[in-house]
Amino acid sequence: MMTPAEKSTGKERQTSSPCGTARGPREGARERARKLCMRLERDPQAPSLARAAVRDFSVESELSPGAGATLALLVSELVSNAVLHSDAPPRSGIALRARVLGERAVRVEVIDNGSGFAPEPRDPARAIGGFGLFLVNSQAARWGVDREGGTRVWFELRAVERASA
Repeated sequence: MMTPAEKSTGKERQTSSPCGTARGPREGARERARKLCMRLERDPQAPSLARAAVRDFSVESELSPGAGATLALLVSELVSNAVLHSDAPPRSGIALRARVLGERAVRVEVIDNGSGFAPEPRDPARAIGGFGLFLVNSQAARWGVDREGGTRVWFELRAVERASA
């Protein structure tokens, strides 16, 4: 498993607009569709809500069905990790942000109020669990973990847009 540093080009400290930022008057529907920002409660429904939102984002952003499915899987894994493993206060929320980067990639960030962690390779002797970051590592072009605004796990996925009709 590559470490985040091995997959990163050093731009992982980029910041996104916070949830709730007003959009400019000239921003069209397509540009609004190319961004997703939502707050989730740290509870068992969070991964399902995140998957549904990412599926809508993928369709509205005209991503290919394969890219949308991969995006939903990886988001579900990261949100599940934030629900199950974060040491953040139980009532603290999770932020989910996604945005299309040009024509070829999507960047996703899942942020909780935890104290962070150091990613470790999956233990092959472990019978169940431990696949979330393994999947992110195998599918994402780049990914990492940092302490920007809490514990932020981010990834960039190469995404093919559907051909316009």
